[in-house]
Amino acid sequence: MGETSKVGISASKVVALIGALVVIQVSISYFYTGIVLNILYGVIGLIFAAIIFISLEIVDLKKFKLNYFWWVLAIIGVLLILFGYLAGSSYLAGVLVLIAALLEFLSQKKTYAESKIVALIGALYLIYESVMLFLSASIALSIVGFVFALLLILTLQNNIDIKVPFAWWVVLIIGFVVFTWVTPISGTIIMVAFILILMAF
Repeated sequence: MGETSKVGISASKVVALIGALVVIQVSISYFYTGIVLNILYGVIGLIFAAIIFISLEIVDLKKFKLNYFWWVLAIIGVLLILFGYLAGSSYLAGVLVLIAALLEFLSQKKTYAESKIVALIGALYLIYESVMLFLSASIALSIVGFVFALLLILTLQNNIDIKVPFAWWVVLIIGFVVFTWVTPISGTIIMVAFILILMAF
């Protein structure tokens, strides 16, 4: 299991909790579409959210417990992304759950700075979304995305002379700008990295 912070929860569980909350929001939004298949996705999504929440053991449910396994999170994350694709919805919930699975898997192999892993994923996803924006002729937003993705990547390395500190306020500013101006998915992932920095992960 991953290292825990002073509040007694690992980085992967923090991300999984945020992912579960997003799953609930997305699943409920499916109900308003009025499409039977989407409603089914919503019901399954709520079941997935319950599985994640119970496995986190935040609330003591006595004898009813579920083990917290990275591969279970990975399966749920992939299915949530598939549901998002089929329903024409956001991939954010699935991406966050997959990130939680990755952090949990890595925590069993070696100690990594989880906040930096999440920040790197956010930067790479931002590059991907910036490419998509460029291809859709949203050139100005694409340039902004590329610039801030580069800034975030610069915070993660020490091999060149240009120094951008990997500090909570830098990641917060980047995350806020990306969320507000470019894309909410990458912006949210970067904001999660900001939360992990504050929790000393």
